[in-house]
Amino acid sequence: MIEMASPAGAVARPVLPGPGDESPEVAETLDTPLGPVTVRLFGVASGAVPAYAWLADGEEPPPATVPVVVGRRGRWRLHVDLARTPDVLTIVGPVDAARRQAAALIAGLDEAGVGVAVVRDAMDGVPVPGARRLSRFPAPPAPGRMLESTFVVLATDAPAEARHLAAATDGHAVPVIMGEVPGGRWSIQLR
Repeated sequence: MIEMASPAGAVARPVLPGPGDESPEVAETLDTPLGPVTVRLFGVASGAVPAYAWLADGEEPPPATVPVVVGRRGRWRLHVDLARTPDVLTIVGPVDAARRQAAALIAGLDEAGVGVAVVRDAMDGVPVPGARRLSRFPAPPAPGRMLESTFVVLATDAPAEARHLAAATDGHAVPVIMGEVPGGRWSIQLR
């Protein structure tokens, strides 16, 4: 099992659950460019590297398929691999604030080679340069078919099948549902 030190210096729960081990949970209040948020990560999809890591300024992040920094606490930043979400990431709060938070969150994805797809008017009024526009939420690929690229799907609502998109694509298509929605196992709660 891998353990990580949190900003307070305490050892966090293991981030790679072993057989019979409970899924790790992180529930932290963090600072973002748009103000404080509460980040909750409960459970992870399987993988060989940590799903998240507290990193000091200047420290290199671990390998990740869909890397994002979800917030900071002092000189520490919480680096998360969205590909390890067990289903979806929710950004919970008023839809306009959730859109701004989503835009801040995905600002670094282009640099990591991760595309963004926007369903209908999910980011209405908030620019997302280079994003693909979709008329409906994407269906998982047929069994045995691979995706052409890795991407995050931004939506304000989604069909029930959205929960299976990340698992069906091995984390290469990650749904981010935002607005006045129920918090998922992975969520960012706006204050």
